[in-house]
Amino acid sequence: MSCLPSLNRAVARARLSLALAALVLAVTLAQAGETTNSIGITMVDIPSGSFLMGSCKLTEEENKKRAFLSANCINPDADADANETPQHLVNIKAFQMSKTEVTLGQFKKFIIAAGRTDLVTDDFMRDNAYGDDAPVVHVSWYDVQDFIEWLNQIEGGGYRLPSEAEWEYACRAGGQHRYCGGNDINALGWYRDNSGERPRPVGGKRANAFGLFDMSGNVYEWVQDCWNFGYRGAPIDGSAWTSDKCGDRRVLRGGSWYDIAKLTRAAFRNYSLPGFRGKHVGFRLARTRTR
Repeated sequence: MSCLPSLNRAVARARLSLALAALVLAVTLAQAGETTNSIGITMVDIPSGSFLMGSCKLTEEENKKRAFLSANCINPDADADANETPQHLVNIKAFQMSKTEVTLGQFKKFIIAAGRTDLVTDDFMRDNAYGDDAPVVHVSWYDVQDFIEWLNQIEGGGYRLPSEAEWEYACRAGGQHRYCGGNDINALGWYRDNSGERPRPVGGKRANAFGLFDMSGNVYEWVQDCWNFGYRGAPIDGSAWTSDKCGDRRVLRGGSWYDIAKLTRAAFRNYSLPGFRGKHVGFRLARTRTR
């Protein structure tokens, strides 16, 4: 008596879970709401659900293994990196995500109210010379944590960085596209070929199905997670992976105006030191839902 290999059974279960999740999303997307806080950040309701995180590598070696195991690749990507594997099913609780990247104008309110003029260096002013509606850049992971602490004090709590899993779930928005919300990066985001080599005002491209803008391109976005090479051992409940190498590297997602198109893919991952401040690095907020 024969049976499917365990990997193939896992793929079959994943397909069923995704089909059920798609039915739920079709209903909840129509019911999604949004709220705007006192400094102008709009938070969008993201429904709970399940999705396949990461990529399948299409190398000759990986294809040979899948053929031997009679296992299919869901959402294959010819540009997949090894650190985007293994593709795995993740369950996400409902939360909120900011509609756009945090803008310079919004971040200025923090600088003034919290007395953080130490952040306004010559480099900060040079990298943020594109108007208050552009995403704030030249902010470290630590700077973002300070911003979040201040924002929670004036807004009643719950604000945080998204986990890496929440970020990719919000990016994909129920789909299996190459980029966040579709397969046409020119319609969805700013990258090297269309940005004019500078960050652009938020919300200038097409939103994804959750109503989120600039998830692919414009600026890299810090998430809460530590950097680990690949997803073996990663949480499957949507929580941030904060073990192992937290002391020296944090994850960045989404790509930027500076990058070629394939680095703005939905599955693409990058990292940097948490103290790094770059001209192409900003952030987007999440918020834990209490209702």
